[in-house]
Amino acid sequence: MTVTQGTQLADRWGVAVHGANEEGISRLNNAVECLLALAGDPARLAEEAAAAAPDMALARIFRAYLSLYGTTADSVAEAAKIVSEIPPPPAGSREAAHLQAARAWSAGDWPGATRALERALILSPRDALALKVAQDLYFFLGSRLDLRDVAARVLPAWPQELPGWGYVQGIYAFGLEENGDYRQAQTRAENALAANPRDVWSVHAMAHVYEMEGSQLAGIDFMSATVPNWQDSYFAVHNWWHRALFSLELGETDEVLALYDHQVRARPSLEWLDVVDAAALLWRLAIYGADVRERATRLAGDIAPLVDSAPVYIFNDWHAVMALGLAGRQERSEQVIADNRRLATGTNKDVAELAGLTLLEGFSAFAAGRPADTLEALIGIRQIANVVGGSHAQRDVIDLTLLAAAARAGETRLARALANEREARKPTAAAATERLIAANSR
Repeated sequence: MTVTQGTQLADRWGVAVHGANEEGISRLNNAVECLLALAGDPARLAEEAAAAAPDMALARIFRAYLSLYGTTADSVAEAAKIVSEIPPPPAGSREAAHLQAARAWSAGDWPGATRALERALILSPRDALALKVAQDLYFFLGSRLDLRDVAARVLPAWPQELPGWGYVQGIYAFGLEENGDYRQAQTRAENALAANPRDVWSVHAMAHVYEMEGSQLAGIDFMSATVPNWQDSYFAVHNWWHRALFSLELGETDEVLALYDHQVRARPSLEWLDVVDAAALLWRLAIYGADVRERATRLAGDIAPLVDSAPVYIFNDWHAVMALGLAGRQERSEQVIADNRRLATGTNKDVAELAGLTLLEGFSAFAAGRPADTLEALIGIRQIANVVGGSHAQRDVIDLTLLAAAARAGETRLARALANEREARKPTAAAATERLIAANSR
């Protein structure tokens, strides 16, 4: 449905769009909904929207955002070219804030991009595109409070009868989960899924609740029951990764390997979104004692084109170090670290200097058989490692690796202290923690 504000067309959520026509805004609406639902082909629809309405700057800005999500040097350059060709929108308009955000992001100023998006949301609290992109950027930045509060600030503008209400509930649910409010997160996600079972982000928020609470069996049941609603999503690999984590904690190694082969890495994707999940799952399997060398060698070969370009997002390169280390390609792993030390720019450089390089060095040392060096690196930065981005569930691999390193280094008392800490936080992980210590003890 297209609505109007005065004589100006507005999007599906009631926010004015400059330069729109009926066909262009219809395609833009569908493109934005694809992003909210993590489904379909938002890039194609954004291009069609721009072609149908050449003066609709928001369609081209949205296309730039989608390129930026790729987090490669080429995709960032593509986005920079797109935004450089967009004429200045009217001052104070929604489009002006979005263009500033896309320009800042493509220039490597990620916090600057979030500030511009927050201005867009102050101007138009029902700007669904600004809300989704802002939370995703806060995710990339590891900004826990903003993951929640970016949605909290606009909740009153989204009554239940408004189109998009469910998506906003799911966005808020994920932010609540990352801040430990598991009960409200579950309620919000369940409400969103009742409104739209194919809301993949809300499925994802529920998976995180089960993971953080250590409800492995319930998590398996939930993910299995909802597979038909998310298996065709471009986010499906990540949901399969969550499904695999539940089995990994239960000690079901063969099941996890099967999930890796047939779901997580069923095709040699070069999307960082998929590569990160593959590397992280293999690393976890390895520290629990599984032989993943052959799979890691294939993954390291697949990602060679990605690590041959300039660094963009150290979270990605951290996972590249995992894959390369497991494959025994230590020299290439060290080159990734060196590239981040020499070539990182903007926000990525700041993060690298604060904690990212130390994180990469710690994981590289572990793969090279130097657990004492891993301990030295990780023990000092794990409390600030959120700056590299990702979720609590993704960064949990830091604590797992620290525990494995303590066991390998013969630091028995430290290993026990870390195990106690972990089991106090997540009692259902006790058996898995003991398996991890056993797999890495001398």
